[in-house]
Order: sequence, then structure tokens, then C-alpha cells
Amino acid sequence: MSNGITVYGVSDMTGETVARIVRAASAQFPAGKVTIKVLSHVSSAQQIVDFIEREGDAGTPTAVFHTILSPHTRANLRNALQTLRIPSIDLLGSTAHVMADLLDERPTTTPGITIEDGAEPIYHDLSTDR
Repeated sequence: MSNGITVYGVSDMTGETVARIVRAASAQFPAGKVTIKVLSHVSSAQQIVDFIEREGDAGTPTAVFHTILSPHTRANLRNALQTLRIPSIDLLGSTAHVMADLLDERPTTTPGITIEDGAEPIYHDLSTDR
């Protein structure tokens, strides 16, 4: 059993979106097992690598979850983290890619657009569908 992990939530804006997602996932584990560090206003993969190398604990398992919009920065980050053997998940880019394929349109990749600017979800409670 692990003593704990450090998860870096990385964003090219404030980090609110990535923090919400990572925090929701961390709630599934015992308190104190997951440390979340949010890196906001990131403009390059090198900034992230430098921060992890400077501030990270080499003995603690680490992962990076990100909501980086720039395809160039995402690719650089993926390559840098693979080299360091740090697992990562592209939370926003992967989702936008599927939507782009379905819509046959490219996403704007405009920083600063918030969840409130997106489509309004339609909720369906299936707990009564038995």
C-alpha cells in the first residue's frame, strides 16, 4: 500500500477546472494519501518540468493532469513527461479532440473561457430507471 502520491494539476489559466477534477478523483482515496499541487498560468512544458524537478520529492510517486489548450505545449509536455517516466492525462485536449472530430471543426483553444461559457448540461437521473 502506498504512503501517498503527489498530483500536479497544470493549467494555462487559473487551474480551477483541473483542480476540481483532480480533487473529485482524490476524494475516492483515504485522506492524506493525495497531495494536489496546482500550477497555473503555465506557458511552456519546461516550466512544469523545472518546477517538478525543483519542488518534487523524488521518492513520492507523481502524476500530471492538465488542461493545457495549446497543442504545441501539450505535445512538448507529453514528450517531456514520458522522458521522465511521469504519467500524465490530458483532461481537456482529449475531450475537445473527440468533440472536434464529431463536429468536424477545430476548437478555438482560447485561454480564459470558463465552464460557464460551455453548453448547459441536461441532467437525467437514472436511479429511478429500474
